[in-house]
Amino acid sequence: MVLSASTTFAEARPSLSLDATTYDFGTVAQGSKVVHEFQIKNTGKADLVIQRVAPSCGCTATQLASPVIKPGSAEKVRVTFDTSGFIGDKTKTVLIASNDPQNPEKVITLKGRVVSTYSVEPSRLDFGEISPSSPITDRQKEVSFSVSEGSDISITKITSLSPYLVASPVTTQANKAVVKIEILPNAPKGEFRDRVVFELDGGRIASINVPVNAAVKGDIRLSPETISFGVVDGALPLERRVQFENKGPKAVSIQSITTSDSSLSANMIQIQPGRQGVLVVKVDPKRVSSDLKATVDVKTSHPTESVVSLNVFGVLPPK
Repeated sequence: MVLSASTTFAEARPSLSLDATTYDFGTVAQGSKVVHEFQIKNTGKADLVIQRVAPSCGCTATQLASPVIKPGSAEKVRVTFDTSGFIGDKTKTVLIASNDPQNPEKVITLKGRVVSTYSVEPSRLDFGEISPSSPITDRQKEVSFSVSEGSDISITKITSLSPYLVASPVTTQANKAVVKIEILPNAPKGEFRDRVVFELDGGRIASINVPVNAAVKGDIRLSPETISFGVVDGALPLERRVQFENKGPKAVSIQSITTSDSSLSANMIQIQPGRQGVLVVKVDPKRVSSDLKATVDVKTSHPTESVVSLNVFGVLPPK
């Protein structure tokens, strides 16, 4: 029997066969390296030439010992995926180009889920509005820090840059710690912004910051804290009303109300004596000689907040 040239060529071609096209590495901790070997076999009748092994971003692939695989022989390509900087469901591929006429390009795939080596819950603490008299439960919150199984990360120190912030361990286990964060009653009034620092050992990250925010108010409050009369004009007095409230544990007495500008007058209407009231502020336009920038001071019997101030503004009409 005589074979034609075309039949001889067809039977003498190489054929690339893989033991698997996909490796599912499951769930791994961020920073670990996933390594898997794929077998490439030549099931054809001619030499298989591996022309190119091209991994996608984040992967590396070892080149074969020889780019030529004889018929019936096999080689292995090792694929490594460094999960540092990756999180969530990931798919990484490697393109293998060869002289297989039927499948000149084949793709092998690594897939799985990358989880953080640690977790912090919550990642930030917002205490909302607090005051010196707020119950301790309003000034304390807990942060849970945990690491993935098999991780070498450990907490070496928990610190805060603020003297008004205290971090105390509640529970410590093999891979989890719960820390109680407290804003002290003597924190200054205003917007409180600080952080708790978890210093770590054994990982790629040296520390983790947990921001802490709060609006620190006094027990004695005027709401709003600033009023404006706008354009101060006309023959009759102008009036604004402000809410007075005592959030402290004891009722207080109003000892005096003074103003820094003679055009202003103010008096308190008691709603709940020592607890709630309305501060009535009036301005006499006839006595205003320049743009108004003044204060109204309310003196109380509170042991630490004896005076609470209201800012008052207004402008004269254009001439």
